[in-house]
Amino acid sequence: MSVLDCIKPGVKPGQIVLAVDLTVAGSTEAVLAAILSLGYTPEIRHIAYPSGVHVLAVLKDEQHQVVEDDYLIGEWQQLLSVVSPDAVHLWRGKTKSLA
Repeated sequence: MSVLDCIKPGVKPGQIVLAVDLTVAGSTEAVLAAILSLGYTPEIRHIAYPSGVHVLAVLKDEQHQVVEDDYLIGEWQQLLSVVSPDAVHLWRGKTKSLA
């Protein structure tokens, strides 16, 4: 696993992040095993919330110009079936309008 990096709360316009918050997910070993069994190679990062520092397993961190509304929803739902729903996050940065 990689060295811890810092990811700031929120995402940039066009950025999509699919992550699992290991701090609230339960048994870290079991959660990581479930994530790996789904074919992901997570990058471990930390994020500072007002309530404290949380450790995230970032599964996807992508940048797009235009994204369909249901992009990564299937993967998000699959994760919900093996990881606590409170721990699975799909963050999407809104793209700026051209108008």
